[in-house]
Amino acid sequence: TYHHALIENSTNILLDVAVLRSLNIRVVLVHGASAQIRALGEQQGVEVSNLDGSGITDAETLKLALTAANRLTHEILEGLATHDLRAACPNAIIAHPMGILQGVDHLFTGKVERIDVELLQTLLQQGITPVIPPLGFDGEGKTYRVNSDGIAVAVAEALKAVKVIFVTTYDGLFRQGRLLRQMLASDLAEILNQDRAQLPDETLSKAQHAVAACRAGVPRVHIINGRLDEALLTEVFSNEGVGTLVYANEYQQVRRAMKKDIPSILKLIQPSVDSEELVKRSRTSLEKTLGDYSIFEIDKNPVACIALHP
Repeated sequence: TYHHALIENSTNILLDVAVLRSLNIRVVLVHGASAQIRALGEQQGVEVSNLDGSGITDAETLKLALTAANRLTHEILEGLATHDLRAACPNAIIAHPMGILQGVDHLFTGKVERIDVELLQTLLQQGITPVIPPLGFDGEGKTYRVNSDGIAVAVAEALKAVKVIFVTTYDGLFRQGRLLRQMLASDLAEILNQDRAQLPDETLSKAQHAVAACRAGVPRVHIINGRLDEALLTEVFSNEGVGTLVYANEYQQVRRAMKKDIPSILKLIQPSVDSEELVKRSRTSLEKTLGDYSIFEIDKNPVACIALHP
């Protein structure tokens, strides 16, 4: 599942999506529309009651949201078409009104009630990329403005996604001005509970929804800057990545080597064998001394090994 926040750089992002699809990685695109709603409101002289689908959506703002979101969905479909990718915008988000919170009626703001998983799976099985706007539908033909971060997390949970990638206009999560490269979801939750002032306001929603995604069973949440070329591919395929990774369980660890690690150990030591810094080890000799070996792994990828021989 992927959260799209940058139409101005969508060509690069959609090219990355095309590469992921060529590798048979299934992708769902969920996009926001707050920037487009703001621009449309200014253009039409309408005062917007809420931009991101978390506050009160009045009737005029809902109209703007429908126009802006559908236009943006269409632009994404056009972009995917230029990469020969089949895509569709499904009515898979079933929502109900957020209702009255603390005595305030949120009018046309909705929250996700459920996801039509069967519909999304059918599209994905046919090689069709679902493009989901920040809107939800109820059983009576009404549409609600729904927060796109919330939709992304709900879709990821329903589809049992392995990753949520929030594509933003900033480099990741910052804590007191310092970029966080990796963070355990429980540690991030602690910051949000105890001192959320440490995080910039514009990243709070991403931080909260990253924690929510991990709690919902998504192992990895990435927050990246979509303005960087190949940001999506770098984040998915490199151990270092380009943004912030929030993870639900152990991301890097040192552990005892197992029999299944022997091919990785041989590969890791090969450069040192070639440069004659190490004596060549055979598979058989590794098997005999495997108890002496430890592996350092990042996201379950062995990146280093050490042998301590008594």
